[in-house]
Order: sequence, then structure tokens, then C-alpha cells
Amino acid sequence: MNQTSQDIEEAMKSLLTTQDPQTQISVQSMMEDWFNPKPEVMKHVIVVQLIACILVATFLLATAAQTLNPNDLMVAVFGFFTFIALAVGVYGRL
Repeated sequence: MNQTSQDIEEAMKSLLTTQDPQTQISVQSMMEDWFNPKPEVMKHVIVVQLIACILVATFLLATAAQTLNPNDLMVAVFGFFTFIALAVGVYGRL
């Protein structure tokens, strides 16, 4: 455990003391990355959010299935698959 924390500390010190612009960490670069993220990072964020939405929708559909009549359940399942199709479409445009 102590060796791991020392390795991490050494890695952070080497990142902070390097002169390479790719690995230079500053407050300004952190703020630019936060408020103007790179497109490849945003693609991953959107994918994670889509997965979370699908999981929540699946959970809600599973819990509501017990109280819905067959027609309402069919509409709910159709809406869920439409949501999945739209999510795949959004992902395809990224």
C-alpha cells in the first residue's frame, strides 16, 4: 500500500514538473478542458448517459409491467424500443 502511494506521488510529481505541452497540467488547461471538452471525451460521456437512460427505462418498464393491462404494456414496450432506436441513431451521428 505504501509503495503504491509512493508510485502515485512520483507519477504526479513527474507530470507536474515535465515541460512537455501534452502532459503539462495547469489551472488554465484544467478549466479549458472542463468548459470546452474535447469531442472524443463528450462522445464517451454521451454513451455513458445513454446506457444509464436505458437501464433506468428498463427498470421502470419492469416495475410498471405488473400494473399495466396488455394494451398499455404493448404501448410502453413499443415506446421503449423507439427510445432504443433513437439512442442508437444519436450514437450513430456522433
